[in-house]
Amino acid sequence: MKNSLISKTALWLLLSILSAASMAFYVAEIWSANQPSHFTDFYAPWWGAHELLLHHRNPYSPAVAHEIQTVIYGAASSTSSDDPSNLEGGFAYPPYTALLLGPTVYLSFSEAEKTFFCLSALATLLSFALWLRVLRFPPSLQWLIIAIFAFGSFPTLQALKLENLSLMAAALITVTVFLLSANRLVLAGVLLALSTFKPQFTIALIPWLALWAVGDWRHRRRLVGGFLVTLGLLVLISEWIVPSWIRSFFHVLGAYRHYTYGHSLLDVWFTPKLGLLISACVLLAVLAVSWKHRSEPADSMQFLLVTSLLLAVTLLVIPTLAPHAQLLLLPGLFYLLRRGAWSSSGALAALLAAATWALMAWPWLVTFGLVLLAVRVPVHTLLRFWDIPLYTSPLLPLAVAFALGSLLSSAPGAGGREFHRLSPGFDLPSDPAKPEP
Repeated sequence: MKNSLISKTALWLLLSILSAASMAFYVAEIWSANQPSHFTDFYAPWWGAHELLLHHRNPYSPAVAHEIQTVIYGAASSTSSDDPSNLEGGFAYPPYTALLLGPTVYLSFSEAEKTFFCLSALATLLSFALWLRVLRFPPSLQWLIIAIFAFGSFPTLQALKLENLSLMAAALITVTVFLLSANRLVLAGVLLALSTFKPQFTIALIPWLALWAVGDWRHRRRLVGGFLVTLGLLVLISEWIVPSWIRSFFHVLGAYRHYTYGHSLLDVWFTPKLGLLISACVLLAVLAVSWKHRSEPADSMQFLLVTSLLLAVTLLVIPTLAPHAQLLLLPGLFYLLRRGAWSSSGALAALLAAATWALMAWPWLVTFGLVLLAVRVPVHTLLRFWDIPLYTSPLLPLAVAFALGSLLSSAPGAGGREFHRLSPGFDLPSDPAKPEP
């Protein structure tokens, strides 16, 4: 029995390495093959912060946007003030983002870029470890296997390749949840406020945590206090360094939606107008269902289930189709792994879990096939297949949301009180030091 378990673990470890390696090949050699050599998502916020903090220039101005466009694309996109592309690729964050990037503005961009890449990679690995700990995965080689799979997923590698700030926003959200589970509510509120530099990532999380705080206001008001005080200071400092920044920020966001096809998944599946209405209804419905769980402690599996569900629903309603935003799905996927929904939660949960893992497996299967083809044919002939690994990307948030939602709507206690299996054939030993809730 022991030898069988060791063999299965070794097989999963080998599979995780092969999957991550094939995805890394795809991202580096196929997906990003036709991108401009200087293309990076980090330059725009870095240059905006650089010009704001060192030269006191408005980061939302067309002049700053044109400078960014010239570096990234080789020329300014437009000089017409009425053309949304006039601001294409420019600074599209609240001004306090510049404060978070402050230490890097004294470096050259190449140095700042390397620093950000290393820090974001470490922050991402830390996020994996914190979620695994919060979800009570027993420390073992399984941590390494799961981390390799997660790090070798397309959303993670795309975010690293683009050097997108989504990595840091997701890490701040992770640390916030970890601090909540450790009852460090004030500090959790501070980090939650800092994570709003990517406001779309917190559009569902903040209302849920507000409801949760109301569930035990006497003890949890510290979370609200830490959040409101920190966010208030950030807003005031932003107003001081960029007067009337809120109006400029929303103007940039309007332009951003034009030049990036800023629509939600529900916009695509329905229409932009109907999608907006459905998004609001979905968000309100999930929050309403979550209301009965507002009294759950932050270290309970029910609280983590609701939090993971709200993060998954976020990807249905926010106006982006970028796969790197799916970093928000990792808590839900880790929860499904820990819960073993296919083994003990009924036919519907098992079906939804199976669909989720099938959608997850597709990109790795296709990219592994591309690697095998690359052995026999030139890589440039494979570029026409660049989109095939991404076919399941629009469906994954919906699958994860439905899988988590089915657990939440189960009978009381079915959402997270029993854990039997980590994955098919991948046994998870019990942890005697921590009794299951």
